[in-house]
Amino acid sequence: MMLADSSAWIWSRRQAYPDLRRWFDERLEAGEIATCDQVRLELLYGTRNAAEHEQRRRELDALDTCPITPREWRRAIELQGKLAALGPDHQKAVKPADLLIAAAAEAAGVELLHYDGDFELVEQITGQPLRRLAPRGSLR
Repeated sequence: MMLADSSAWIWSRRQAYPDLRRWFDERLEAGEIATCDQVRLELLYGTRNAAEHEQRRRELDALDTCPITPREWRRAIELQGKLAALGPDHQKAVKPADLLIAAAAEAAGVELLHYDGDFELVEQITGQPLRRLAPRGSLR
């Protein structure tokens, strides 16, 4: 099981990368892709109207969910503190939403699928399993 960050969703939907889309869709159909409410919120933000929002919401609601509870919020804050301990302004190196998504994947014990360098900074602190959708810098 993998929690797919919105970066993985967005890059896998681009027409320029049909092989990525095929790979991602195969994982979806096999039930290997999970989500969390933060990723849902980000993906729903990109809809253009109420009908599209409702359709995407139904599709996302069909996936397994990695819960975000007060425990994951506390972990995200803890991770931000650990980044701050690395030096001035290091806590700003990772977006708060990404800290929360990483905390949800970590708590659920699932791999985090992404195409976002923020998660590699988190991995240095948590050691949690990550999977990059494609090699760094290969998608444009």
